[in-house]
Amino acid sequence: MSNDRTVGGARREYERVADALRHEIEGGAIAAGDQLPTHAELVDRFDVSRATVQKAIKALEGRGYVESAQGKGVFARDWRKSADAHINGNATATAEAGSIELDDAIAEAFEADQVTIDAYCLTAESLNAAIVQQVKRIIRGEIRPSSIHLRLLLPRTDVRLAIPRNVEDIDDERPMQRLSSLSAIHIRALRNLENLVGQGAVPEVRVEVRLVPVTPLHKLYLINGDLALDGMYVVTDNLINVDDATIRIHDVLGVGAKLYPQPRERVELSHEWFNSLWTRLAKPA
Repeated sequence: MSNDRTVGGARREYERVADALRHEIEGGAIAAGDQLPTHAELVDRFDVSRATVQKAIKALEGRGYVESAQGKGVFARDWRKSADAHINGNATATAEAGSIELDDAIAEAFEADQVTIDAYCLTAESLNAAIVQQVKRIIRGEIRPSSIHLRLLLPRTDVRLAIPRNVEDIDDERPMQRLSSLSAIHIRALRNLENLVGQGAVPEVRVEVRLVPVTPLHKLYLINGDLALDGMYVVTDNLINVDDATIRIHDVLGVGAKLYPQPRERVELSHEWFNSLWTRLAKPA
């Protein structure tokens, strides 16, 4: 697969695909109402993954250039009307298009020769789910990175955090014990990435996990050096079962939380921020 980048690594594959299709729609090569090539045809044409094509189509949908019809395909819209809507202040679609699914970002990252991921989050559940899919692709022989380096920064669970917490009893340790168990499950799963070396699937894999005495109220993913995604955790109340009892806790919505790419000038700052926690406050798990 191609790993096209502009100078500084700012331009990503899905943007290249989306821009090419947008130019064809604006130029009339693809007229309003015309069906776009299938995902499989676009994969072959642009030499990218299916996930990259899906992300490009999603971006075009958000900008009003195309629309998807269930079971029929993707069709071009009248882009001039979409442009008028944006001029009149309807920016909702544009804002929505700016979000990126973690699964898509990780899928594209694993197409690179050298994969590097720094993650700061609460439990690593979303990251683990995304990486599992890439391990399957590696085992099937669809991709073969030469190295994978993952640094995972999670909160310590032996100190009192703001979240999770029993709504009625702040001294209840069970929510933190539950968080510790969940984190341990995902840490073990991610450490299993190193088994790819023994299987001869990836020459070099390194997984490092450190714990920091901070309550994460946002998640941050630094991917292959040039992409920084962040998203806010939304605090909510949640009912959980522990010790044969149901308790209400302050919790966060993490899985499925929207992630947004940071502007280029903030990416380096995010790396500095992550490294400052990693080197000064965090301890090995």
